[in-house]
Amino acid sequence: MRDGYQFSLDKDLSRNLMSIKNSLHGSAELIIREMIAESDVDSVQCRMAVLYMDGLADRLIINEYILQPLLAWKPVTGSPAEVSGKISTGAILRSNSMEEALEHLINSSTIILIDGFEEVIIICTEGWEHRAVSAPATESSILGPQDSFNEVLRVNTALLRRRIKDSRLVVATEHAGKRSKTCVTVMYLEDVVNPKMVDEVKRRLDEFDGDMLVDSSQLAEILEDQPWSPFPQIAYTERVDRTAAAIMEGRVAVLVDGTPFALYMPITFAETMFSNDDYYTKFYFATFIRWIRVLALIIALLLPSIYIAVSSFHQEMVPTELMIMMAANRTGVPFPTLVEAFLIETTFELLREASIRMPGSFGQTIGIVGALVIGQAAVQANLIGPVLTVIVSFTAIGSFVIPSYQSALALRMLRFPMMILAGTMGLFGIIVGCSLILIHMVRIHSFGIPYMTAFTPDKLGEIDDSLLLKKPGFLQLRRPGFLKPQQMVRRSKRN
Repeated sequence: MRDGYQFSLDKDLSRNLMSIKNSLHGSAELIIREMIAESDVDSVQCRMAVLYMDGLADRLIINEYILQPLLAWKPVTGSPAEVSGKISTGAILRSNSMEEALEHLINSSTIILIDGFEEVIIICTEGWEHRAVSAPATESSILGPQDSFNEVLRVNTALLRRRIKDSRLVVATEHAGKRSKTCVTVMYLEDVVNPKMVDEVKRRLDEFDGDMLVDSSQLAEILEDQPWSPFPQIAYTERVDRTAAAIMEGRVAVLVDGTPFALYMPITFAETMFSNDDYYTKFYFATFIRWIRVLALIIALLLPSIYIAVSSFHQEMVPTELMIMMAANRTGVPFPTLVEAFLIETTFELLREASIRMPGSFGQTIGIVGALVIGQAAVQANLIGPVLTVIVSFTAIGSFVIPSYQSALALRMLRFPMMILAGTMGLFGIIVGCSLILIHMVRIHSFGIPYMTAFTPDKLGEIDDSLLLKKPGFLQLRRPGFLKPQQMVRRSKRN
């Protein structure tokens, strides 16, 4: 008994139906079709009921492969085994547990109850509406595959199966959320991945004790080694090819039903700066673009701080003509450089958030027109200087160049304390801030892997994919050594 309702199967069909109705609180979604199958020869009757949840189960499958065969059926014994033999669908399960029957019922399955038997037949009839496989929305690329995950777990696992046709690809499904019971799938190559890593991922997943799991990002709090750090220690991606490549390297992927973003781990900081196009272009093009991203990273984090420090404390470091021009442009501005920078940076962040929250066309209009109109009006009103407006614009562009959204957010947030340090201590404050950030990043681990391990390899020959260099694909013969895979070699040497 649970909540006053009977949860054990009874031989009486009416009692079983009443128990299910009470358990679901008379839900209007519950469809019950009662029927009686009769034999023409032995006068055998089989009274049964077909139950499913409207909107979750596929009506076409139920009508064509369950109801029609049962309506035409002439029973001999009327047993659950005989009923199961008349149903022409793929996945059929028989159970003696009412709890299990209810769990499958609310997960889109169809169940059949037979009068006189303490057994239930469970049939897989998934049929809810879902978004079709489409091009990636947040990780677009010029070259390479253009398919992405959607919100249906089995579609996502099938997309990965298309990429990795290997029987050693393990697809282990668990449930998370005490009430939502959301399906979570862990995928990895059994003969490649480090077994200790798989055990650690599953152990951390078991620690999730919330009522509901809505999105894969909710798992980050329990999967990340340092959840207080602003830097991502787990990769989020909606791209199938990127997830498949991570699994082939010996990483573990986690997919959550209801979200189009997969997680894979472990990662290093250098990998957050890699783009999908890096692997679909010539290695020297990819290397050049990575240098551009490093420059963008420096601009996004330090450019406003350097301007504040130089204009406030270190004027001697700037050519005289340039310093005179900068001072002339700030004539009439009533705020110190630090306050001026905070004012315009906050304005840009407000505009960026407004453009994201507004509908598509309106968001782009607000982002472009708002920046032009407000920036020009603020300069004419002598609230900010034109030089700082240009600097903040370059800073915003630099943050957009960074491929990882989580890493870009971290740099956007850290930019403000760096500005405070530059406004109070000059270049010395910038050095202190950068040192603290580097010390923090060195201390971070992703599933036991040092976050900055790509910058400190044991051997120079192991550097296949670094922040400043992408080795040609035909020379990348081994998997990353820091993953400690069971099989290091991934391809033979080119002749």
